[in-house]
Amino acid sequence: MKKRIVGIFLYDYVDILDFSGPAEVLSLTSNSKPEQLLTLYKKELLPTRPFHVCTITENELPIKTHSGIKIESDYRIDNHPELDILIIPGGPLRAVQSMVKNKKVQEWIFKHKKIEYICSVCTGAIILGATGLLNCKNATTHHLALKILQGSYPDIRVVKESKVVQDGNIITSAGVTSGINMALYLVENIIGKSAAERISNTIEF
Repeated sequence: MKKRIVGIFLYDYVDILDFSGPAEVLSLTSNSKPEQLLTLYKKELLPTRPFHVCTITENELPIKTHSGIKIESDYRIDNHPELDILIIPGGPLRAVQSMVKNKKVQEWIFKHKKIEYICSVCTGAIILGATGLLNCKNATTHHLALKILQGSYPDIRVVKESKVVQDGNIITSAGVTSGINMALYLVENIIGKSAAERISNTIEF
């Protein structure tokens, strides 16, 4: 099985758990129970792991998260490796609106429309919606942002009371910790139910 390259897009005031939850799940996923045990023992992640997770920002400057913690990314949107999976996390609405208005970022996301999966967490769906990729598709977001998503993009079929919604190669998830559900859903789809159960038990989710 090939290793999937997962890129998580970060921007100023992004919510940490929106991206750290999926990053932890996918980074620590193993192909077998013995590998899972080794992952818990060794400092460095095994080279055989099925997902390689990296962070991507618009430029090389560190970003400041919603909680004030600063993060330095692995790549910029103009120098990252070819992605198999792209994850767009959420944040406060003003930060999200900045990304909605950012044409460079919007064009970069749209360019990935044919990769294996494009995913959003929480209000990241609003950023993804601005690209038009959610038009005529089922999608969800944080329960407090459902009306905003529907009002901003009336062509989206907004789904309520669902943690994870897939439509084609696009997966959206509800608020904050739902990103963990989304990552487990990815693991089950790509590797299988036993792998998803194994990593779920490992992180005690």
